[in-house]
This record gives sequence, structure tokens and C-alpha cells, in this order.
Amino acid sequence: MMKKVTHAVFLLMAASIAISSSSGALARENTLEKLKVEQMTPEINKLVEKGVKKATSLIPYLKDYPVREVVVKDTPYLLVNNYKSKENNAEFVTLVLDKNTGDLLEFGKYELYNQKSQTLYPIDKSKEIAMSFMRKLYGEDMAGYQFDGDGVAKVFDGQTNTIQFVRMVNGVPFTDDIVQIQVDHEGQITGKSLGKPIEKISFAKLDQILSKEKAEKQLSTYMKLRYSLDQDGKTYKLLYVPAFSGKLDAVSGKDSVNMPYHSKVNVKPKGASQPVAQSREEAQAYLAQRTGYDFAKGNVFFEDLTGEKPVIIQYFWKTRKWEGRTNYSWRTDDGWIGSMLIEPKTGSIVSYHVVDTSVSKTATKKLTQEQALQLAINELAEITPAGIGELLLLQPGEYDESTNQYDFFFVRQEQEIPVEDGLTHISINGSNGKVMGIDLNEKVDGVMADPKKAISQEEAAAALLKKYPLQLQYILQEEGKAALVYTLPMLFDAKIDALTGEFYSYGSTDKK
Repeated sequence: MMKKVTHAVFLLMAASIAISSSSGALARENTLEKLKVEQMTPEINKLVEKGVKKATSLIPYLKDYPVREVVVKDTPYLLVNNYKSKENNAEFVTLVLDKNTGDLLEFGKYELYNQKSQTLYPIDKSKEIAMSFMRKLYGEDMAGYQFDGDGVAKVFDGQTNTIQFVRMVNGVPFTDDIVQIQVDHEGQITGKSLGKPIEKISFAKLDQILSKEKAEKQLSTYMKLRYSLDQDGKTYKLLYVPAFSGKLDAVSGKDSVNMPYHSKVNVKPKGASQPVAQSREEAQAYLAQRTGYDFAKGNVFFEDLTGEKPVIIQYFWKTRKWEGRTNYSWRTDDGWIGSMLIEPKTGSIVSYHVVDTSVSKTATKKLTQEQALQLAINELAEITPAGIGELLLLQPGEYDESTNQYDFFFVRQEQEIPVEDGLTHISINGSNGKVMGIDLNEKVDGVMADPKKAISQEEAAAALLKKYPLQLQYILQEEGKAALVYTLPMLFDAKIDALTGEFYSYGSTDKK
């Protein structure tokens, strides 16, 4: 029974993608090893009775789940699982209560194998139901929560509407405090995510921030030119993109995150010979030497998937670079472990990636981001063809705990303007510095617009802000302290044609 409870609660927590960090931590800790059902004490029993009574007044169907199981953990929370019967543990409602007060913090209804034909409840009525619930739970002021935008979170499972609220502080949204309410096809509330206690958080004052007009001027300095291959595959569009994190510090106007355009790292290729593999055996030997992966351990299956998209794929956006290339893949019973693309005429290795499926269970990160970056630069200097020119670090190395790897992305430049399609990706093992994957940039010849004909940074920023105005928000930058930032929504869509000043979308005829 405990195994099913653990699985169900995990699914409940994971379902809400915008829940607070506290709830996320609760979900991560909700493992079978750490859960324990303790003997009820009078104090715990009193808190549980209070919490269940309050929950029942808010969730009428809870009375249909009379069998109760209390899970006590070394956290500020009590988990109370409510079942329909001792025999039926597949359907239940989980309540998350404050261990000190018994207050209801979070809950979710879980039904296994629900295959009824369903349609979503009307969205307007769902919002009314969610609003009524919030008032009953928090009081008429809803503890400062308001609809987040239109209040509809873009999270749908075909059975529930997710209504989203954001906490307002000093009239400004505090985006680290989001509550989601789930309303099912019958208009019943089936879940509420955990909010964030703000009593111990210090919020920056509004009287020290830049005016919105000054912040908009500051934004223009982050508008950077970039070449991007258009849909015809022959023309490079010259675009302005906001090269920052999307959050400007509201006091200084500087990027709140140190982004790569503010700390350029150039790689100068030496023009050494590109690595070569003329056969499957040579390819496997090369991977073993470069990555340290032992292809002799376990049951490793080899497949020649030439003509198909690589199974382990990191970045093939507009190009189809696997076409016409030899495509080797390796896998075990646990999943895919390796992939390599080879140019058949020359044997040159275009791309390879190896993921050790056991590494996350045993490896411990030892390299710092700076050390891994230097190893990546050294490697690229050796194997990148000299004709490519200088490469520019596009994204700082992100560490992935599941693979124990750092991933770095570089781009080539034309007239000192990054070419976003000329991307080189390299993965470095976080423990031993081995190069676990590399995807070499391939230059696509095409017509490039003259940057002298581009509009100004200020004009590009004005066009961007007309569609996506800056928004003032509170965000947690460190524990216990909330800073004010001006944010730019829809950053991924923020591309301005540098020749026309219109919005640009790849593959779309509507640029406005």
C-alpha cells in the first residue's frame, strides 16, 4: 500500500508545473525510503482532525473517503491519505497539512485507470469555482492572490482545467508564489498546489527602482544582431534578439543573470584533422577511447540506422544533417547509450553522443563549470576546421545531474554577428572531463543581408515593446529576499527583422 501511496503523491505533485519550490522539494523527498507511518500522538491527531474538518468543508467528496492514513516525515508537513475503503487503495485523496497548525496547504484527488469519456468543464465556470474556493480557504482577500493573467494555466490533461493565481505584494506580482487549482469535467476541484509562506521574506521597496521608460531604454542595449537561416534554406535573415535572461534588475537596469553575451569566450580553431571512423569497429573504438564508456559491459546492441534521425539527438533544428550520413547507434536493455553520424565519403565524424545510463547512480561531480569550459575550448580548438573562423560561446555550461555532463553551445560568426544555425555542441563529463558528445557546426552557404542596412537598437526595442511591454515583478534571487525586476514575456518569440522592424517567426508568413 505504501508503494502506491508514494507513486500517487508523486504524480500529484509533478502534475503542477508551476507549483512553488517548497512543493517541489516536498515531491522530491516523497520517496518510499523516507516515508514512515508513525503511531498517532494526541497532538498529531488533533492537528489531523482540524485539517480534515476544514478540508471536508471545502471538498465535499472527501466524506466518501473515510479510511485515513497519516504519514509523518521530517518536514513541516503531514500527509493524510484518505481512502474509500481498506480494500480499495487505488482511489484516494491526499491532503498536505501544516505540521504546526493543521492548516490545509495542498491536496489532490487520485483515481487510477479512469477511462470515462470526458470533456473539459467550461473555462469561465472553472474560474468562478476556483475563485470561490480560494476565498473560502484564504478569506475574501484571498491572501493577496489574483488571477495570473487570464487565470488559465496552459496545462491540460484532457480531464481538468488548471486555474492559476499569483500572489500580489505591494501591487506587484510575486511570481515565485503561484497557486494552481484543478477543476475536473464535473466542476469538482481535484487539486490545489502549495503556495509559499511569505512572512519571512523581505521585499525590495518600490521607491528605488528605475522608471519603466528608463528600463525600456536600457533594454535597447541588449538588442543584438543575429543571422538566422530562413525557411528557404538559402537566405539568412538579419534579426535583432534580446540577448539577456528576460529579467532586468529594476534598480540598476542590468541583466539579473550573467548571460553569455556579457562574457564572450572565443575559440580559435587550429585546423587539425577532423576525427575519422571508417567502420563500426573504428567508430566504437573511438567512442570508448574518447568517452571511457566500456562497450563490453552488459548487453550492448548495435544498429545501423542510416537514413533515420539519430535516437540520441541534441540539436538538429532547421538542418537535416543525418540525411546522407552513416548513422550508428548503440543501446542496452536500459535504453540508448550512443549515437554517431559519419560522412561516408571521408569517414569524418560529424556528431556523436554517449550517455551512460548508470552514471547518475554512481558519479559525483568534481569539475567546476569553468574547468569544464576550458576543456571544451581546448577540444574544439583541436578538431574544428580552421575555415570556420572564431566560435562564440552562446550558452554557459548547464550541468545535468541525470547524465553527469556539462553542455556547452558555440556558434560561428559572420562580420562579428553570431549565426544561430552554425551551432556546435559539446558535452563534458563532470567527473573526469571526458568529451561525451560533440556536434560540429556545418556552414550553410546563403545570402546574408548587409548589417549596415539594419535599423537601430532603439528602433528594434520599440518594435518589441509594442507587442510585449516590460512587466514589473518580484522574484526570489536569494533565500528570504525578493528583488524587483522588469521582465520581458515570450522571450523565445522576441525576434525582430533588422531590415523591416517587423516581428519574425521561422516558417510563418505573418511577421507582425
